[in-house]
Amino acid sequence: MKTRSSDVVQRAANRGKRKSPEGGDNGRGKRRSVQSDEQKNAPQKDDYGRGKKRTAPSNEQKILRGIHSCVSPRCSASTRRRPSFSWFEQDAWTYISRFLDGKSLVMLGATSKWFHKTVMEDSIWRFACLRDLQVPKPCLVSSSWIKIYASAFDGSHSYLFHQKEKHIDWMRIGAFTLDSRVSLLTESLRGQLKVPRVQGTIEQMLHSTGSCIIKDIRTGIWIADLQLVRCPVCDLSTCDGTMQTLDTRHIELFLNEEYKDGSWDYNLIGSHKLQKDTSAACGAIFDLKHLKASSSSGILHLKSWTGEPNDSQPKAVVITHAVAVHTRLQKNEGILVKYQTMKAGTDGDIVAIRISQQLL
Repeated sequence: MKTRSSDVVQRAANRGKRKSPEGGDNGRGKRRSVQSDEQKNAPQKDDYGRGKKRTAPSNEQKILRGIHSCVSPRCSASTRRRPSFSWFEQDAWTYISRFLDGKSLVMLGATSKWFHKTVMEDSIWRFACLRDLQVPKPCLVSSSWIKIYASAFDGSHSYLFHQKEKHIDWMRIGAFTLDSRVSLLTESLRGQLKVPRVQGTIEQMLHSTGSCIIKDIRTGIWIADLQLVRCPVCDLSTCDGTMQTLDTRHIELFLNEEYKDGSWDYNLIGSHKLQKDTSAACGAIFDLKHLKASSSSGILHLKSWTGEPNDSQPKAVVITHAVAVHTRLQKNEGILVKYQTMKAGTDGDIVAIRISQQLL
């Protein structure tokens, strides 16, 4: 017969034998959520009695079905990898060279063989030559443009090759173009230009109008310098006489060996003596084809380029198809003007022209 006290003892013993819950890593008991199969399979409803959408299974519950190709959109053009910049891009350096002078081009070509090959292109030196001479268009030449550039900007002038002992000083005026083979040479820049008749001799034309016309001139680019030289008449070291010369030449003259060795020389084609007080020593060369152009007539507006009346410094102006010089003189007894030309051989074209003024 079980007593009530024995039942109490048995229940207490059974409680002591109850299995403890599974613990986690930290010793705490895990909470186990228990749901019946009916609760799992039954559709869930919200507070209003509507069915809830079933959430997608977690990553742990997904089943791998193999590897598939990517179906995402391709990258746009803006995100594609761009090619790296190349320092040796010929078109880029050809464009950059348009802003370099001759000295800078030579220095660039000395850095490497690739740059030397690039800057030696004839088109680069042609552009540099036309740009620095400030002539509007190219012309046909027989020499390379790098040689033409060197002869034009290396400091050479006609008296450097011949008659060095006579030379005093010089300055570069600029460059102009002769399109036709006929030019007007004049010592008078006052009023309207008087074109003499071609039938007469040069001496007759100079005596009547102070101008003359010469033919068979080599067309192309011409370079003009203003030279100051000693008296060409006497050789006395005590002579203080000087002569002003408008010295013009074809752009390729200095590249000819016949000029360098003295085979080609200047010939006096005419002279004109003014035996009275002359206010200024002037000289000009015009392309006869463009004589009526507005730019050519602008040379006759002396006030626009000759300076103040008391300014005795030589002045010069160059335009597309003409060049002129003007120097105010002190009181004098007159002036002797000489006209000289140089031909490329006996029957060749005229490749150089000089107009000189000397006080009497």
